[in-house]
Amino acid sequence: MKTLLNFTLLFFGIIGSLQSQLIQTGKWRTHLSYKDVKICEATQRYVYSASDQGFFRVMMNYGDMEKLGKDEGFSGVEVTALTYGKNQDALVIGYNDGNIDLLINDRQVVNIPGFNSKLLQGDKRILHICIEGNQALISTYFGLLTVDLISHEINDSYSNIGPNGTAIPVLSAAVVKDSIYVGSDKGVRSAKWDNSVNLNNYLQWHWSYQGTAAQNLCVFDGKLLFEMDSVIFVLDQGKTTTYLTEKRFVARIWNNDKGTHIARQSEIRTILNGVIAVEPANLIAGATQFKDGIFWFCTGIGPGIIKKDPNGEISYMPDGPAYPSIFRMTQNAPQILATGGGVSSTFGNTFNNAGFYIYTPNGWINNLWSTFNTNMYDFTFVQYYKAKDWYMAATHSNGILVIQNNKIINRFDDANSPLKRQAPLNLIKISGMAEDNKGNLWIGSFGSDIPLICYTKAGQWKTFDIGTSEVRDITIDNQGRKWMILQSGGVLVFDEGKNMDAPFDDKLVTITTKNGLLTNEVLSIKADELGYVWIGTNQGLNVYAGGSTLFTNPKLDRYIVDQDGSVGYLMGEETINDICIDGGNRKWMATNNGLFLVDEYGQRVLKHFNKDNSPLLSDRVICVGQVNTSGDIFAGTDKGIVSYRSDASEAAESFDKIKIYPNPVTAKYDGIITIEGLTSNAEVKITDATGKLVYQTKANGGKATWNGLRLDGSKPNSGVLFVFAINSDGSETAMGKFIYIH
Repeated sequence: MKTLLNFTLLFFGIIGSLQSQLIQTGKWRTHLSYKDVKICEATQRYVYSASDQGFFRVMMNYGDMEKLGKDEGFSGVEVTALTYGKNQDALVIGYNDGNIDLLINDRQVVNIPGFNSKLLQGDKRILHICIEGNQALISTYFGLLTVDLISHEINDSYSNIGPNGTAIPVLSAAVVKDSIYVGSDKGVRSAKWDNSVNLNNYLQWHWSYQGTAAQNLCVFDGKLLFEMDSVIFVLDQGKTTTYLTEKRFVARIWNNDKGTHIARQSEIRTILNGVIAVEPANLIAGATQFKDGIFWFCTGIGPGIIKKDPNGEISYMPDGPAYPSIFRMTQNAPQILATGGGVSSTFGNTFNNAGFYIYTPNGWINNLWSTFNTNMYDFTFVQYYKAKDWYMAATHSNGILVIQNNKIINRFDDANSPLKRQAPLNLIKISGMAEDNKGNLWIGSFGSDIPLICYTKAGQWKTFDIGTSEVRDITIDNQGRKWMILQSGGVLVFDEGKNMDAPFDDKLVTITTKNGLLTNEVLSIKADELGYVWIGTNQGLNVYAGGSTLFTNPKLDRYIVDQDGSVGYLMGEETINDICIDGGNRKWMATNNGLFLVDEYGQRVLKHFNKDNSPLLSDRVICVGQVNTSGDIFAGTDKGIVSYRSDASEAAESFDKIKIYPNPVTAKYDGIITIEGLTSNAEVKITDATGKLVYQTKANGGKATWNGLRLDGSKPNSGVLFVFAINSDGSETAMGKFIYIH
């Protein structure tokens, strides 16, 4: 498959708020981490870089950055190998899943899927790429591939080339004079490099040097350079000697018209015509050299790709979260606060230092520095505290950070709150946060003898004994009742009654399989606007639909639905990791099988996104976040974050200025037209200049959408169209207009 690229420039990684706000409804964006770049390669015009998760390039004339991925025609973002063929002006790209792309002239992507589509069990990543003439030698754990850079196809594959025809991993390959060499886990094997030789015949191969894993094979003045156990060896006419004896991590060995280069710990060494030049580089994971002679390198731990400019090192890193890991994201705020930590299966520590990331209209902010943010790790639960306009980032270590206007303003811990440290590590383990409809913040404290704490809107602390210290998450329904997942299994519901300070009117009930819960292994819980409580387990979905017997005889439902003629339980047996309620009171569910959208009443699955039918990076969705003002839904997967501009947003209490986009709607535009700034369930009518009705609909929360067609399916005439909106009780109206071009 061939694809011509269409790029959007990221001027030094800055994404304007206009771009963020005017993204089309139904469109996706990726939010990848470009910090820990591990490999890089230069072509004639760009320097390409790849982290574990992100792929991008730097335009040499201007220093502008371009993010690369599926939207730009590439096969993925998990790049594991990069090599440039100057004669063909082709960048060969290898991926974690065995896919291979050729980028011709920095513009045209040609996919070579043969190896990726093979049914092989195991690690299929591309390990190393070497250009030999018009062929690319591709090293994999399953053997060696040769790719024709002219016909753009795999010519041959060689797998059983070990002793007695055994399969061996090929870690690296190179051609020297009339021989081909491959590095395996036990040394270097070689064979005659000639069209008359059948390289699939293991008898053609022999050991040139035996030892441990041989990597970074490269031709050097008619000899072979390779690395074994961090020592550089040279193989010449069957004899192997050490070239650089000091053990240092070797990142790369490669050739270009400026010499042979060895990138290793603390230096990039260049050998040209017997003359050695050394460029210092303390920490190095990958390196390349542009045609102007300037080296670029990466460290594997950030920041991005680094240019060794004569006037000082310059780093390039597109906007994105600092790390690929994700645990939770806020769901009810104008920004996203995301945490990169997590907990173990026993709700213990993982000692994760990824910290937290904030998504704003202008891009991502990572790990704000403050004197409050010291010795904080294992960031877990998050909450937007609307009554105070605070973003709360909790930890499994030393309390909760309080963030306002993208600055850390306080920290709650054992010094200024009832939170207690737990033996034996003396840590505070926050196990959930939620705000009630009175503006009080409720906090779970795992393992503590004060397991439930309330920070009131007035700034007072209240504590509650709920009979267990195993609270693992909290949601609050529209009657103020706290629903809490228990580590020991099931759900605990608590109501403090009318008098918060007196325990006599407190109510408690534990809900388990005896009450209709599918399994006691509850993973997620969320209350919606109607008071329904949605409970996600590792075996499907339960719903509490209300009733007066909650604390005496609680009963849970499991909805049966007719989905496109197929009758079954809503969400079947899906593992439901997280649930988010959007502005239309619909439910977004993060599962191990993708991202689901369920309608308001749980009668139908409206959408099911997975990695095959959408830009989702993985089917395993860990958590869901939401920007309530725009309706952007963020899906945190085990391979990174993507966002989807949904057709629902949080409704305004009264009509705001109506925003309609795109405006104008051009003749070539065939996407969704979005109307924002509406009240909940507002009636929306679109008319032409004569007042004739073109379309009518209802708002999803604070947003309505139109497909650009009349009610009869035809296109309206070009001109100015008017939008009229009226709220649900008829007490308020609003109007907007836009240009529509047929």
